[in-house]
Formats: sequence, structure tokens, C-alpha cells
Amino acid sequence: MSGLTQAGQAMLFVLVRLVASALVYAFALPISADVVGLLMVLILLFSGVVNVRWIKGGAGMMLSELMLFFIPCVVDVIKYSDLFRKEGVQIVIAIAVGTILVMVATALAVHGGCQLENWLARCNVRSKRSGCADVKGHKS
Repeated sequence: MSGLTQAGQAMLFVLVRLVASALVYAFALPISADVVGLLMVLILLFSGVVNVRWIKGGAGMMLSELMLFFIPCVVDVIKYSDLFRKEGVQIVIAIAVGTILVMVATALAVHGGCQLENWLARCNVRSKRSGCADVKGHKS
């Protein structure tokens, strides 16, 4: 699997997104297929079914071309210019608040992930010496 090209790795993300979309449609889930797809990728990574090396190049390629994903948004802004003239302030406020909330949630998730990674590293070091310890430093 690690021999896949970046395009092939990116296609794995597309495949996961299609499966997630089918699941959301089939079960009438009240959640975005993008969120379901993200959870699927996280489950696959944490369970060890998918190795990070198998998708790292494709993810990097998609992130480097991220601006291309915003082109449809710009087209919609042009297409609905009358709406933006009438409701522009509310739309800008909603976008600003949404962006801030996403940034805060991302920062908290990254912080939590770093803490988890540090704890796992400490636990791994301790387990080599005398058995894994919990968060407070007591042996389990």
C-alpha cells in the first residue's frame, strides 16, 4: 500500500468520502458526510488498519492544493451577489464567528492530541522500565 502515488493516496480519501456519503444517505444520519468520513479515517488510523505512511503523501498533496477547493465558494459569491448585498453583514458575521469557532476547536483538538501523544510516550517509557502508569503517575 505504501507504494501508491500521491494521486492514488488522495483517491483513498475520495473513496472514504463516497462511502461516508452513502452511509449518511442510507441511515439518514443528521451529520455531514465529511464529518463521518473524517471519523472513518481516524478509526482506520487508530485501529491500525491504515498506516499513516499510506495516506500521508496524498493528504499533503490535497492540503497543498487547498485553495482549489474554495473556487466553488467564490463562484457562489458571484452568482448570489444580490443576496450578499442585502444580507452581507449577517453573512460576514456568521462566517467570522464560524471561523473563530473552527479555529478554537482545532486548537483544542491539537492541544489534546499533543497531550495524548506526550502521555503515550511517557507511558511507553515507563512500561519499558516497570509497567505502564496512569496519568497521575501511579502504576496500573
